Order: sequence, then structure tokens, then C-alpha cells
Amino acid sequence: MSLNRFGGPFLIIISITFITQIMYSYYKKRKRHTPTTKREINEVIMFSYGASELKKSKYSRCIITHSMDRLLYYLNVPRQSLDICMYVMTNLDLNNVLMKLHFRGVKIRVIIDADMAYSSGSCTRKLEKQGIPIRWMKSSNLMHHKFCLVDTLAADEHVTPFVIMGSLNWTNQALNGNWEDVTVTSQRDIVQQYHAEFERLWVLFKPIVDLT
Repeated sequence: MSLNRFGGPFLIIISITFITQIMYSYYKKRKRHTPTTKREINEVIMFSYGASELKKSKYSRCIITHSMDRLLYYLNVPRQSLDICMYVMTNLDLNNVLMKLHFRGVKIRVIIDADMAYSSGSCTRKLEKQGIPIRWMKSSNLMHHKFCLVDTLAADEHVTPFVIMGSLNWTNQALNGNWEDVTVTSQRDIVQQYHAEFERLWVLFKPIVDLT
């Protein structure tokens, strides 16, 4: 029996197998790098006085609550922008997140209440020194908002913008000593309304000036 009789079909089988393997590898690689559709985000985070479920977290050097871990997770998400509208900011973990994002190239803007900007423990000076723009308005009315917008300025259609909102100030007391709530949502109409409010205040308010 001649080997040539089987040589042709054998080479065809080998060729088909080789081509199939190449196509399969290419498909897997392409699928791995193809952007997925936008994810939907809807989560409520409760901060409760006396919470005992402490845990280690890659987002903090301290042992923190599960609620704090979830908040830090969302604040580490931004790729392009983070807009913060917060009555008072004193927590160091949250301040450290902002610093890391800033050094990573994320565009950060902060609106804060004028009377609380330089209160005891405020993170304002630290953010200012890094060139993060901060605005306020001297007024008898409080800037009492507590929300932040993630990636609402992103041009990438595959990035999911969302808002973090609720009763929570970014203070140790609020995070560890109060009953507080935070809602995280990517629902478009809600995100757009918060985005419109931030942009309105950003134009209305003025760059911060240290008057202390």
C-alpha cells in the first residue's frame, strides 16, 4: 500500500486542523479585548452605628466595615472623571482615593460648603496642594449636597457613568458613628439630573480662597 495514497488526505486534515486552531485562538483573543455592553449599577449601602462586621480591604490600611469597603470600591472605579459635591470631607481613606485617582490622570472637581472647607480635619488643603480644583460660595445658605458623579465626562461609550448619593458626609463620624445611607445608580435620567446640578453650581460658585 503506497503512502502517497494517504499522504494527500492526511495533509488536508492537518491543514484544516491548523487553520481551525488559528481561527479559534484569534476569536478568543478578539472576544477578550472586545468591550462589553454597559453594566447597570443599582445598589444601596447602609452605614449603621455599632456595625461589627469589620474586614480587611485592599482599599484601606485599616480594618473597615463592609459598607465602607463597598463605598471605596465604587470610588476606585473612575477612569476619566470624578465630580464631588460634598458638605464636608475629613476622612483620610477617601482623601487617599482622590489622591490616587488624581495621580492616575482622572479629572477631579470638588464643590464644598464654604464654612466647612477649612474646618478641623478638612481635606481641602491637601487637595488644593495637588492642584485639584475646588469651588465654594460664601453664603448664609449651606451647600448641603452629598453626592459624587463618576465618569459623566467620559467620551468612551463603553464606560458606565453613575452617581453616588445619600445622607453620608465624608467624615469619620458619618462613616462609623451614624446611621447613614448611600445609593449608587447608573440610571440615566437620575445621573443626568445630578450632573446638571453639579454643572450649574460649578458655574455659580467661585474658586476657593483660603480666608483663614
